[in-house]
Amino acid sequence: MIKIISEKEASKVIDTRKPIGQFLVLDKVGFTAIDNQTGDAWTEGFKDLNDCLKWLQGYNSLENFLEVINHE
Repeated sequence: MIKIISEKEASKVIDTRKPIGQFLVLDKVGFTAIDNQTGDAWTEGFKDLNDCLKWLQGYNSLENFLEVINHE
C-alpha cells in the first residue's frame, strides 16, 4: 500500500531509509514518489499523478512504461 506523507516525513525516509514501504508526497509542483521497499529510498518527481503511481507499481523502465501506455 502506498502511504501519503509530508515533505518532512519524506526527508526522514530518505535520510534514514526507514520505514520500509512506498510513499507519495504532494507538493507545490506535483508529486514525489519514494520507493523504499528495498531500503534504498529510490525517489522520483512527477507532474502527473498517474505517472507517479505507475512508477511506484514498477513501471519505472521505459520499456514497461511504454507497454502500459500502448495498452491504455
